[in-house]
Amino acid sequence: MSAVPVPFHHADPGTAESVWLASDRWDAVPALDVPAVAHRYARVLVVSAHPDDETLGVGGLVADLAQAGARLQVLVATDGERSHPTGGAGAREALAARRRQEVHRAVEALAPGVQVISLGLPDGSLDQHGYALVEHLRHHTGPGTLVLAPWVGDGHTDHDALGRACAEAAASRGADVAHYPIWLWHWGTPQALPWQDVVAVETSCDAAWRKRAALDEFASQTTAWGDPDGTGHPAAPVLGAASLARALRLVETLIDPRHVLPTLASDRLERRAADRAQQLNGMYDGGDDPWAFAGSFYEERRSALVLALLGCRRYGRALEIGCADGRLTEALVERCDEVVALDTSPRAVAAARARAPWATVEVGVAPTDLPVGPFDLVLLSEVGYFLSPLELLATLRRCEAALAPGGEVVLCHWQHPTTDVPLDGALVHEQAFAQLRCARRATYVDQDLRIEVWGDADSPARREGRA
Repeated sequence: MSAVPVPFHHADPGTAESVWLASDRWDAVPALDVPAVAHRYARVLVVSAHPDDETLGVGGLVADLAQAGARLQVLVATDGERSHPTGGAGAREALAARRRQEVHRAVEALAPGVQVISLGLPDGSLDQHGYALVEHLRHHTGPGTLVLAPWVGDGHTDHDALGRACAEAAASRGADVAHYPIWLWHWGTPQALPWQDVVAVETSCDAAWRKRAALDEFASQTTAWGDPDGTGHPAAPVLGAASLARALRLVETLIDPRHVLPTLASDRLERRAADRAQQLNGMYDGGDDPWAFAGSFYEERRSALVLALLGCRRYGRALEIGCADGRLTEALVERCDEVVALDTSPRAVAAARARAPWATVEVGVAPTDLPVGPFDLVLLSEVGYFLSPLELLATLRRCEAALAPGGEVVLCHWQHPTTDVPLDGALVHEQAFAQLRCARRATYVDQDLRIEVWGDADSPARREGRA
């Protein structure tokens, strides 16, 4: 926990998102039971030091809690008037007014109708207004309230002071408090996170897109703005690409020092995966081709595009996750010395074994049943959106860890909206871009498909001395 401000600058690149997500400690983090939160607490008070903190830290959770029927309120301690160097009091007042408008629009995008309260305390000086903060917070909390506040060790004076004030006010009023980090992701490393107190929030597909729309409202922070030195050159964005990548992670993070939050037990998570596998297997009740592969030009074209984008003529060992009835598996056998394929459906596995007898095809779910590497090729074709956010993070992490030197990870996903599954293709590929540490070597996008190839090998032309 940070006792004093941490020296950092928002313009620095900070700790890469791929560094945070490479830690296998995520595997032991419990997931928040969002409906249980909405049922347990009469009110959820989301407290932020500056307009946009609430959206950066827990925007997805706010959207999902609203959908679950929770009574929500957002309290913003300052107007963020010192986020940019400005030319005087008038410029600061204009910036404050702009940021107040931004946070109201953002919260409306996350959870329509939720009240936003602005305290208007001085930006950058919350540590000098501790008593006033606690009194304001006491007025808005009580038994049956959950307070979501900045982490007390976030490294920013305002965040740390507000987090402490929220903890004091909650304790005095019989409320519960949990904290969300923002700048810790920037200056810290995985060693700085109190993992024993971490609870993961798996963002729904709808909430993820609402959060993206809400962040778009903060143009004063995400675009070059103002003219601080009178030269006609605007100040750099406060929230650059690295900061936004961390904020757009499909898993938000709460720090729960007193372990008061309801979480999903491990057996419920296992049952969720088993239910999904049973649902997919049940699709074969109507016939041997539930995905209508036979005679589909779309499916023929998808397989041809995936094979065309592979960067090697031949591979040693390949892993295909989600092989269905083995049509792509059959083609991979022609390009690989050994193919290992997985699918959650026993019926699909039986069909794939018959179609591709030279492959090793097994029943298994990602990420728990992924086989040990190394693999020269790992393929996830139209699989990622069937995984929950935590499952996707773990699957991507394990796939990259299993990759042999010079190997490739290939993602291929449907571009159209999805229904009755946790995610969509755009979110899966966005998360992969932030998480994978190897280079993105090829991208193909059309109205139906997005295919991306990740790896560190040279291009075919360079390997042949043509470039």
